[in-house]
Amino acid sequence: MSTYFKFYFCPSKGEQIETEIMLAQDERSAIYGRVIDETGRPVADALMLLFKVYDGDRLQLISRFCTDEDGHFIFGPLESETLYLVKVYKDSIKLRELEIKTE
Repeated sequence: MSTYFKFYFCPSKGEQIETEIMLAQDERSAIYGRVIDETGRPVADALMLLFKVYDGDRLQLISRFCTDEDGHFIFGPLESETLYLVKVYKDSIKLRELEIKTE
């Protein structure tokens, strides 16, 4: 997986900012994305549940997350070569299930 870094800053009037960012190679896996509705608008506060799948059908809840105001979510770090299941809920209605396997 490539390394990704993002940050925000807000300079004060007349301020000069100097920074140096050094990133180490990151070998961990993650899944991130965005939940949208049928019109393409972001779905805020959708409940995202991440399960690890054992023996083909046994599930273990690993993490939970609510999407932000832009519908974004992220789960990680994830174990390589492991089968996961993501369930997405909004207003008590299941929107979608996504089965993922990291490599």
